[in-house]
Amino acid sequence: MPSNFDIVIGQKKAKEAILSFSANNRLSHAYLLWGNEGIGKDALAIEFAKTILCENSNRLACGECSSCKKMESLQHPNLTIVFPLPGSDKEKDKNGEKVDNSTLAEVRTQIAHKAQDPYYHIEIPRAKFILINSIRALKKESSLSASGSGKKVFLIFDADAMNDAAANALLKVLEEPLEGTCFVLTTSRKDMVKDTILSRCQLLHCTTLSIDDICTALMERDNVDAESAQLIARLANGSYRRAKQLLGEDFHAVRNDSLQFLRNILGSLPVKLFEDQDKYMRSGNKDDAEQLLMSMLVWFRDAMVLRENADETVVNIDQSKDLHSFLSKFGAKNIEQCMTTTEHALELLRRNVYLPLVILSFSVQIRQILHAE
Repeated sequence: MPSNFDIVIGQKKAKEAILSFSANNRLSHAYLLWGNEGIGKDALAIEFAKTILCENSNRLACGECSSCKKMESLQHPNLTIVFPLPGSDKEKDKNGEKVDNSTLAEVRTQIAHKAQDPYYHIEIPRAKFILINSIRALKKESSLSASGSGKKVFLIFDADAMNDAAANALLKVLEEPLEGTCFVLTTSRKDMVKDTILSRCQLLHCTTLSIDDICTALMERDNVDAESAQLIARLANGSYRRAKQLLGEDFHAVRNDSLQFLRNILGSLPVKLFEDQDKYMRSGNKDDAEQLLMSMLVWFRDAMVLRENADETVVNIDQSKDLHSFLSKFGAKNIEQCMTTTEHALELLRRNVYLPLVILSFSVQIRQILHAE
């Protein structure tokens, strides 16, 4: 039987848990879906909300009622979506900061993108935090009667981005939830969410997607040929969103750039390293740096597979000559630490740490690890 959850790639256990909640009428007042970026947490949250708000469903959204039709554009009157917006991370006054018209237009545009593609990540320019004003509006909305019959659902994307004031305000709402309200939070950094909030939510872990899941999705949803889908799926590191990003760029060029970057890190001419870094620092676009680091992470992983003769497929198989050359020089070094360093640099980027500092620190650390005596 077709399900509205079919739009969500993989996540079998999380889907089964949600369907069980719905079928047995055991809906909690708050859930937190957590896991790596780009694996479908928001998509799952949206379909969860659609099921809760459906006029005809006790398990799956029917897709036909007025509520389901409104959810297609994420414009349901009983749905509130919260995510980071531009503004101060400090509470200034009781009135909060007003969102200007240009930001409102951008918000509408991005919600429309999200409605079309639930794997799209909403990113408003200059937005770093979920502000206290957003939670105040949520609190006010939660206290009002639902439009018509049914429940009210509040989706909070990137819940780890709440500043202290916003987190404390949300905590008060979760401590005294009104009947008929359900809060669904998503995060890629559960460790950044306050323990007091975690303790008031049912936690649902969303797993990293398999290569087969991503490959199938690319072929069926994005009309990618089987060979390219396999390569992109392996480079995507378990993230369908990352795989979609790779579709819009020359991923072969990204891999070659990352290999050259590594050569410059390990080379004897520091000036060349700084010239190569400058390309990523000046771009002002952390996506370029993130793509570079993701590709290097896959490279180090391939080197580990070859060194350990592991029963795993090498992603950069067409660069096997370069991989063996790398291992002949650095195979005895701590490649595991290189992977950890790369993952840490990616995490810093996702937390919006100053880009030049991240790239410079990463380069110095990798050079020290691989040139260590």
